[in-house]
Amino acid sequence: MYLQVARCPICGVEFRPEVKSIDDGEAEVRCPNGHVFTIHIDNDAVFDCEIRDWERFGLLPQTIQHAVLEAIQSGRIPRELRPLMTRLKDAGVVVCT
Repeated sequence: MYLQVARCPICGVEFRPEVKSIDDGEAEVRCPNGHVFTIHIDNDAVFDCEIRDWERFGLLPQTIQHAVLEAIQSGRIPRELRPLMTRLKDAGVVVCT
């Protein structure tokens, strides 16, 4: 999953870090120049999410569909969408790895 833009504390380059795993709200990333450092990940972040059941997803109101797709694309779940995203994940409509 790629997050929003981060800035390397060593060389100052801005880049979109790839996060492979999160441990206690933090992830180790590498900037394009090879510097490794730790970044804090918000609890709102989601990684590698996709819609798996488009038929059931299509039953949601269009505004909700748009909000869910926007959250998946941005990698951040707004507070008001958390309960719905949890239900969608539990039902297998949305899968996040």
